[in-house]
Amino acid sequence: MTSAQESLAPRRPGPPRVRLAALLAIVAMVGRSINASPARADWPQFGQPISTFPDNQEHSAVATDGAGGAIVAWQDGRFPTVNIFAEHVLFSGDLDPLWPFEAQPLLTDPIALSTADGGQTTPVIVPDGAGGAIVAWQDNRDPVTGTDIFAQHVLGTGEVDRSWPANGAALCTAVGVQDGLVIATDGAGGAYVAWTDSRLGAGEIDIFAQHVLASGATDARWPTNGLDVCTAPGRQEFPAIVSDGAGGAIIAWDGLRSAATGSDVFAQHVLSAGVVDPAWPVNGRSLCAAPGGQVRPTIAPDGGHGAVVSWSDSRVVGTSHIFANHVLASGALDPAWPEDGRAISNAGVLESRPLAVSDGAGGAIVTWQAFTVHLNMVAQHITAAGVVDRAWPGGGRALSITPRQQSLADIVSDGAGGAVVAWQDSFAVVAQHVLSSGGLDPAYPDTGLQVCNLPTQAGDVSLVATGASGAIASWTDSRNGKDTDIYAMQVLAITAAGVPGPASSGLAFAPPSPNPARGSLRLQFGLPRSARVSLVVCDVTGRRLRELASGIRPAGEQSLTWDLRDDRGAAVGAGLYFVRLEADGRTITRKVATLH
Repeated sequence: MTSAQESLAPRRPGPPRVRLAALLAIVAMVGRSINASPARADWPQFGQPISTFPDNQEHSAVATDGAGGAIVAWQDGRFPTVNIFAEHVLFSGDLDPLWPFEAQPLLTDPIALSTADGGQTTPVIVPDGAGGAIVAWQDNRDPVTGTDIFAQHVLGTGEVDRSWPANGAALCTAVGVQDGLVIATDGAGGAYVAWTDSRLGAGEIDIFAQHVLASGATDARWPTNGLDVCTAPGRQEFPAIVSDGAGGAIIAWDGLRSAATGSDVFAQHVLSAGVVDPAWPVNGRSLCAAPGGQVRPTIAPDGGHGAVVSWSDSRVVGTSHIFANHVLASGALDPAWPEDGRAISNAGVLESRPLAVSDGAGGAIVTWQAFTVHLNMVAQHITAAGVVDRAWPGGGRALSITPRQQSLADIVSDGAGGAVVAWQDSFAVVAQHVLSSGGLDPAYPDTGLQVCNLPTQAGDVSLVATGASGAIASWTDSRNGKDTDIYAMQVLAITAAGVPGPASSGLAFAPPSPNPARGSLRLQFGLPRSARVSLVVCDVTGRRLRELASGIRPAGEQSLTWDLRDDRGAAVGAGLYFVRLEADGRTITRKVATLH
């Protein structure tokens, strides 16, 4: 059965684990190099099934594992109530064999982070910096207090951290509704979580936040049930959060404090000590007080403990465009930027739902959905100086030229001043790579890369950067019938200077296994004829660490094992490495990760 057929196979209790030996044999015949296409050839054609259990699995969130793979969390309806589950997909596209199994051979049992009564929904996730992740969610287990906020820590081994409370640590159990949660790492194995909160009643909606430590305890310096970030009169909604790079976090939101002025955009700095920064205004710094509504802010760190915030703005009657402003670490607005923000778009009549990532140089790349005749995805670069990058089109770079409806995107940095964007494209999942120059990656179609284009609904995309390997997208997928499932696919960020690998000429180098590796790594390659072979391991700087093979080898399949040691016999550290095969006039390089 091909990977495409497997993706379309009838529904079953859970997706089979990919047998590594079979995968090696298949890929050995194909012999593609690691950078052969924007989508990894050794992943299933239409995505790796993460969970296909009966009933609905949806609203996935994804975090890097630090080794080119990802941890995916989602809300899962397999039990009488909706609960939170997680799974680990490796850089190779395999599901991690170290994570829990069911009693039945080869069937997955994604790890349950919470199976408490009442139901848990809308997970958010950040990496823990050690191969695992912290997941927070909206929790309905207590019918008296209403909707609460909980979190759990899943280790890289696939175990729920036993030092954390079973079914999650309570971050807020105040009365009222707590929802709309967002999350950022604290840089020390814990996380900051912010949310909208109705505990004060009388139609008030406010912004609160909490700090959960790596130990699973809420930070004792922070108020029980969360720090009041903003309790100004009116409705404060749609929070966004980033780490400040100094142990705290910056939170942005839109606030409707006066019906006469409409919604405006605000930001606040919360310190690790559990207080708002006294240098910033109480209830937040106003980033824009222009007429009309300013809504749905997105935030990117500036690298200097401040942030660039972007939003959808209707100050011009009858339209909605994208604006941005820069708030400094001091809490002051950057005087080089216009007081009420810089307009960064005019590509559509109605532009909304911006998402921003850092450009690595103090500015940001922002993507949004723009409506003219169709709803299309557009991106723009705003520099640290507060000007729209002149190398980019004035109205923004269109990420796809198709007439289909494009919406519900996610964006990550490509690590080189550009960005990878994925979105729902009618019923498909599509990705595009926009370079720092403002051009589209020539390795991607101008209509975007079809990550999944089956004739069924696929969307609700979540995206995470995975280092030099690009990004992994996860999404909600209905290919298996009326119920929805979770799938994932790796998308490579290939720069304009990248050279796709040549078509197979008979030389084959299978994906190393296991990848990531603990203890040892198996390497298999095939020679079409007797040839001189060089097989070496290099670090990310290109420095040779180990020569595994050198000399003439016969035609046929070859198998070697690397014990994860260098030429001196010293164990290499955890991280990314390259295994380079040279034979028969060709060179094929495979990326591997070690976890010890």
